[in-house]
Amino acid sequence: MSLFQTRFAVTMTALTLSASGVLAQTASPTAPAPQTKEPGEQTIVVNPTVAECTTGWTAELKWSKAQFDQFCSTLSKSK
Repeated sequence: MSLFQTRFAVTMTALTLSASGVLAQTASPTAPAPQTKEPGEQTIVVNPTVAECTTGWTAELKWSKAQFDQFCSTLSKSK
């Protein structure tokens, strides 16, 4: 292997490792929603409906009282 090929291989390896580190650092964890599934599974977060907001929060709902109140407040402002 020539000196140029060696330097090229070292440079490409360094760039690859550097890019991998940048990508790993940019992924930031977020607080899971109550509907969150196991890692790797897709999640669809569904906000309360107008009817659910009108009825009010109960312990059987999938949201905490604070989340429910926040979602319904946002929903009422958007109408």
